[in-house]
Amino acid sequence: MKKMFSVIMTLVLFLTVVNIPPVHAAPSKYTGGILDGSAIQVSKTVGQPSGAGVTQITDNNAASYARIDSTNFVWYTFSSPKDITSLILKSEDTRSVIRFYDSNNNLLYTYNSIINDGVQTLPIPVKNVSTVVLKPSKVDHVFEWNVFSKAPVPPSPTKINWIQGGDKIVTFDWSNTAAAHYTIKRATTSGGPFTILASNITATTYTDRAVTNGVSYYYVVSAWNEAGQSVDSPQATIKPAATKYTGGLLDGATLNIGPSISNPITTTRVITDNNATTYTRVELNYLVWYKFSSPQEITSLILKSEATKSSIHFYDSNNNLLYTYNSLINDGVQTLPQPVKNVASVVLKPSRVDLVSEWNVFTKAPASPAPTKINWIQGRDKLVTFDWDHTGAAHYTVKRATSSGGPYSILASNIAGTTYTDRSVTNGVTYYYVVAAGNEAGLSADSPFAAMKASVTKYTGGLLDGAVLDIGTSIPNPTKTTRVITDNNPATYIRVEANNWVWYKFSSPKDITSVILHSDVKKGSIEFYDKNFGHLNTFQSNPTLNDTVQTLPTPVKNVTTVVLKPVGADLVIEWNLFGKDHVPPPSKPTNLIATAGDSQVTLNWQLVNHASNYNIKRAAKTGGPFTTISTVTGSTYRFVDSNVVNNTTYYYVVTASNLGGESGSSNEVSATPKPAIPPTPAPTNLVATAGNSTVTLNWQLVSEASQYHIKRASQSGGPYTTIATVTGSTYGFIDLNLVNDKTYYYVVTASGKGGESGHSNEVSATPQVTATLNLNPLQLDAQALLPTILKMKLRKHISSK
Repeated sequence: MKKMFSVIMTLVLFLTVVNIPPVHAAPSKYTGGILDGSAIQVSKTVGQPSGAGVTQITDNNAASYARIDSTNFVWYTFSSPKDITSLILKSEDTRSVIRFYDSNNNLLYTYNSIINDGVQTLPIPVKNVSTVVLKPSKVDHVFEWNVFSKAPVPPSPTKINWIQGGDKIVTFDWSNTAAAHYTIKRATTSGGPFTILASNITATTYTDRAVTNGVSYYYVVSAWNEAGQSVDSPQATIKPAATKYTGGLLDGATLNIGPSISNPITTTRVITDNNATTYTRVELNYLVWYKFSSPQEITSLILKSEATKSSIHFYDSNNNLLYTYNSLINDGVQTLPQPVKNVASVVLKPSRVDLVSEWNVFTKAPASPAPTKINWIQGRDKLVTFDWDHTGAAHYTVKRATSSGGPYSILASNIAGTTYTDRSVTNGVTYYYVVAAGNEAGLSADSPFAAMKASVTKYTGGLLDGAVLDIGTSIPNPTKTTRVITDNNPATYIRVEANNWVWYKFSSPKDITSVILHSDVKKGSIEFYDKNFGHLNTFQSNPTLNDTVQTLPTPVKNVTTVVLKPVGADLVIEWNLFGKDHVPPPSKPTNLIATAGDSQVTLNWQLVNHASNYNIKRAAKTGGPFTTISTVTGSTYRFVDSNVVNNTTYYYVVTASNLGGESGSSNEVSATPKPAIPPTPAPTNLVATAGNSTVTLNWQLVSEASQYHIKRASQSGGPYTTIATVTGSTYGFIDLNLVNDKTYYYVVTASGKGGESGHSNEVSATPQVTATLNLNPLQLDAQALLPTILKMKLRKHISSK
């Protein structure tokens, strides 16, 4: 018992003597700084204290605070200069300013607080600080404030606030939490595991180019300072994809919005994020614009919005208007009529309050245009004419079949207009037509087909064949137009309301001899006017002769405008006039040139004044006979004949036509299409081996090569200089007389019937004295190999002595 008591007393004595430190709480983000527990001065003038100071904002208690009037400064002067790297501020004001002064009251640095209640790393450490000053922007409750020579805890976590996926690329931004740097992590499954992509990122944006289209990626960002790493941000996911919205000059750009270019009210990236489900509301009379860092050449654009009549303006660096384009379609790539060069800024002007989803401009179209639709078709004697909607394509391709659904054969390519006349048809046969829209990215899907049967009828062969007629209550104020009553189709009609007129103005005077009118009322008057709209004659249609050709009592000459006045409301089915034109036929085309391609022949010729159409004619032998294979508009000077067979010679002429008739034939040309020669493939598996003052190159043979060109550079990526050319059966080369310990960079190209290939993979090598020469003499170039063999023999001879 005594022994136990002795042990207990000894233990009590030990505990009394030994000082066991208490368990401390985790470090606080407010402590460990230079202002810990300091009495902070609050006064209207820095350096002139007004009292004992306040300790509520340095007491490590975020629940206590000091109320700061907007006219006061909060400041503290150190007993000796300090180096400050970071700070923390918890207050109601989110726009406070912190200033740092030296011992002479010179301002060293001004910092605008970025976040509230988080450790903020200064962009650069501020040295020799004697006084720190806090200036709130308004009446403020300040809870905690401290400055640090070393951050006590990691920064606040960040958040990814914008992400975009493009073609094999993902770009995203995150909020700046005033960290020293950030780490980017990625996973291919939600929640990870995440792999580090990049560390020590000082910016707040990152572009990931190591992605595969169609794969969903998950990203997080962590913030760092010298105390460590924050928790990861919430993940953001995106699936990169090449779409019609990407590959342009506005990819991910921050656009300005406001009533004028000099007055931006807000900004947006929503309409450049490759996400058609997001949008920005643009108010009435507001503009959306972007200024490039250097002038650009723009060939095409895309716009997805609710407004259908938006305009896009292009300006140079002096704010001179270069071009205005009125958007034709919604949500399709549109090619400009001509490229606009030296563009410094682009401006989008919606016609009304608009929800804009996506907008981009391109130097090269990323996707084919939107498909088109045939909106009018007419068949006449051995002729079919049709129009289609303009979808902003660079050109159109016309295809034809003799059965519904095809197969379709190409009739004409690279058509710049929106109308086509097919003269290679047989009367009584039904033809099916489709049109594809094209640009440098390719062709769209085919339009829905339109069917037509060419035929000679009483409605054709007149001056109004396929004409667009005006309808309204007075001339020249049409309320609508129609081609239904000039389409040689008695199954179609248009209702003409009472007191409405139907009229057409010719481009040149006509002599009218007869008319035809097919209508429901079966009577009406036809009036003829001259170029000054002077009345020439009125013809009353005979109801008993409805739907038949009626000869005028006397021809009416020099008619410029013709007017149909139905009796009351009427359903007009067909109307035409017959006579002759005063216009002479156009001159024949000149400088016709034919260029053969693979399964095609391209024709070019000189434009002819006053030509409304060109007729392309082809023959199997020189001198003809020639058959018209296509008709294009008078503004067209190029035609691609794709209905040809390789290794067959074709002969061509072109004629011009207008209402006065057809010209004579152009000069005759011929061409023989042949299969295209594929480009020569680039060599692969180029390997470089360093030797003493030498580099040995080996590569994989290219079967199509007749020669190889060895190229060398002093830096990676070139520029390269061709140093030798070897035969196509060679797959090695030795580069001699090099400088040891200097790095050389090499590529090899192959040349053959397909021209010179692109570069092989780049390799590098650094010759060294101690390097071992690795020769493969079986297929090395003889000219390059001989000096090397001689050198080796000389070295052996010297060493043997």
